[in-house]
Amino acid sequence: MEHDKSGEDRVAPDDLDLLIQLTEYTNDCLWMFTADWEELVFANSAYENIFGNSVAELEEDPTNFVEAVHPDDRQRVMDSMAKLSNGENADLEFRVNANTGYETWAWVQANPMKNESGDVEYVAGYTRDITERKEYQHKLEQHREDLEQSNESLREFAYIASHDLQEPLRMVSSYVELLDQEYGEQFDDEAEEYMEFAINGAQRMKQMINSLLAYSRVHTDAEEFDEADANEVFETSCQDLKLLIEDHDAEVSVDDLPVVRADRDQLGQVFQNLVKNAIEHASEDGTPSIEVTATERDDVHEFAVSDNGPGVPTSEQEDIFKIFRQGASASSTANTGIGLAITQRIVQRHGGEIWVESESDDGATFRFTIPKTAQSPVTEGAHP
Repeated sequence: MEHDKSGEDRVAPDDLDLLIQLTEYTNDCLWMFTADWEELVFANSAYENIFGNSVAELEEDPTNFVEAVHPDDRQRVMDSMAKLSNGENADLEFRVNANTGYETWAWVQANPMKNESGDVEYVAGYTRDITERKEYQHKLEQHREDLEQSNESLREFAYIASHDLQEPLRMVSSYVELLDQEYGEQFDDEAEEYMEFAINGAQRMKQMINSLLAYSRVHTDAEEFDEADANEVFETSCQDLKLLIEDHDAEVSVDDLPVVRADRDQLGQVFQNLVKNAIEHASEDGTPSIEVTATERDDVHEFAVSDNGPGVPTSEQEDIFKIFRQGASASSTANTGIGLAITQRIVQRHGGEIWVESESDDGATFRFTIPKTAQSPVTEGAHP
């Protein structure tokens, strides 16, 4: 006999009653049957919410719950019941509850319970309502399908840009140049200016189309991630920029860089774009100086490419990663302004981030991260 705070006697529940009471504090249906499924040993009231039938009906007919299962899923459920009776575990999902139009999803995990002789005497487990999880998974799947459709549209655009747009553009460029060669001497100053605009416009359009193709190919022509020595990748990138570096007398220094999981060619493109960007945006009254470093963080490798240029105004720091946006100090008229957009797209494909830190007239530092456990994303298809 126990006493409550008022001093009055109260009866303490026995262990079984206490356990039964505790089962009512969960939304999971806890249950136990005899191994032959002919007797219900126990089921808490959560059964009624999930299956749409009463526990009393289950007590009267222990296999009554099978009738609450979606007709297309019943055989799988009965197969799992047989496996449990034979001593195997069960783990399955199925639709249930006619009252909800079988839109309720249940997840069951169960185990056989054996006696001292090793025979299965009882089967016990729990059933959980996973409808919300299934709805969330459905939304994710729909989002994935929408993304695949978007990628397919991008691949179609790449095909159009590389074939249907390039050919008429080449024709326009050829005839404009031919017109200039054949009749250029007859043009007055105004006509020559118009002709120059036409030629430059055609060349600019060709550069923009090629840049858009490069942007789309970040995913469509990508390679799987593998171990890549960033030192070797950076050295190769600088070799590709050798003429540009020499023409500008640029000074490029690099610290020891780590080995990362990455698409080697794309990592090289990131280095190349950032170094090229630093050189092309250098101040006109000094020698471009670029420094490349790397820092190890908890989950990522953080790279930094710093320059001594005029810097990036705060108002431009977000826009410079958008397609066809250039900083105000760009020195190359042939630059389409897509290099940083491609760089951001590559970094994001690797699961990293990229940003710029800059003060006016004090250079800029572009920082990007590569996760230590970067995994190749799902292949999105090759260029048509």
